Amino acid sequence: MTTPFLQLIDAEARGFAGDELMVVLTEFDSSSWDDVRAVDEHVLGDLRHHYPDAEAL
Repeated sequence: MTTPFLQLIDAEARGFAGDELMVVLTEFDSSSWDDVRAVDEHVLGDLRHHYPDAEAL
């Protein structure tokens, strides 16, 4: 979840809680996040809630 005005190509964004890595977003073509990995299932649940059209791979 980044600013809507930020364009990333072949990027990986990492989200932390303190020093602990919580989520990794990988994007290849600047139109959407292609891979989302999270340490905590609750993080994925929150993302599914906010992005109901997302599909599990």
